[in-house]
Amino acid sequence: MDAAALGGGGEVALSGATFREVLAYVMPRPEELRWQGIPWETDLWAARRLAQETGKPIFLWTMNGNPLGCT
Repeated sequence: MDAAALGGGGEVALSGATFREVLAYVMPRPEELRWQGIPWETDLWAARRLAQETGKPIFLWTMNGNPLGCT
């Protein structure tokens, strides 16, 4: 089984071997998880204080509504 077979919209019969292949296909690769190494701040005032101390800018992500897009 390859990525084309998984993305083709057809059904894949799961067995012990095919499950591992499907799981490997859908799991994120290490380069896709690099963002987890960033020391994110969830407290705006703590981020502001840290930014001032280190001389770095603040990346602020804001949104309105449910984080899953369900409004």
